[in-house]
Amino acid sequence: MLRHTFIHVPGVGRVTEERLWGSGIRSWEECLSALGGTGRPPFSPRVLKVVESHLENSCRSLSRGDTAFFEEWIPSREKWRMYPDFANGAVFLDIETTGISSWWNDITVIGIYDSLGPKVFVKGKDLGDFPAVIKDYSLLITYNGRQFDVPFLKAKFPGLKLPGAHLDLRFPLRRLGLSGGLKDIERQLGMEREGPLREVDGYMAVRLWQEYMRGNKAALETLIRYNLEDVVGLKSLAERAYNMAIKGLPISVPPTHEGERPRLDLPYDPELIACLKHNLNYASF
Repeated sequence: MLRHTFIHVPGVGRVTEERLWGSGIRSWEECLSALGGTGRPPFSPRVLKVVESHLENSCRSLSRGDTAFFEEWIPSREKWRMYPDFANGAVFLDIETTGISSWWNDITVIGIYDSLGPKVFVKGKDLGDFPAVIKDYSLLITYNGRQFDVPFLKAKFPGLKLPGAHLDLRFPLRRLGLSGGLKDIERQLGMEREGPLREVDGYMAVRLWQEYMRGNKAALETLIRYNLEDVVGLKSLAERAYNMAIKGLPISVPPTHEGERPRLDLPYDPELIACLKHNLNYASF
């Protein structure tokens, strides 16, 4: 999809992009070829050189995997276009915290998922290993990560080097008419998760950490399972969002493969979830 994209070019919006597609210019290479010939694309003389330079930079950046270039120039709600080209270097991420303030609260769990599977970092154990791991990816994929996860990570790890580009699925999904929390959107798309895990939310995640700090090992297992369910669900959501988005385009673009939601074989405590949901004291349950 990236090679069909023109809205990252300065001065080009959706109307001009669709006009290019309608004129038969549907890729960077076709546009550059037209710029060097007699049948020029619909740009004013003032912007012709800018367009040519930007598309040449686009070709170079894509060939060397420079996601930072596209992060700078593609609008947030259109960053879904990067997904297939950079999927091999993508990492899906979600964090759990002790509250909503990146200034006053702490990160308790960081979960990531890539082509090798899930991995989790836990406060008091190996949370400090996270910066060395995350820097090796080229594309970060989150849900509401621009407002929540990334500010927390930057506050916790000053000087943190994140992947060059960030696809926050909240923006393209909202454009597709899907809003709400991550589990709300999963439900709308028929992507339900396993039984009692549907009941866990961010508030309960805080209480699970508190329960763990009181010595309940099962609480940490449940928190990790909840976190990683969020993380692996992002992969299915990214694939679905991409395929939904290309259906709205006036050009034909091959869909990306939609795999089944990755299955997690990790323990959790359904009774603990039920207790916390009903504000019961787990110790006396």
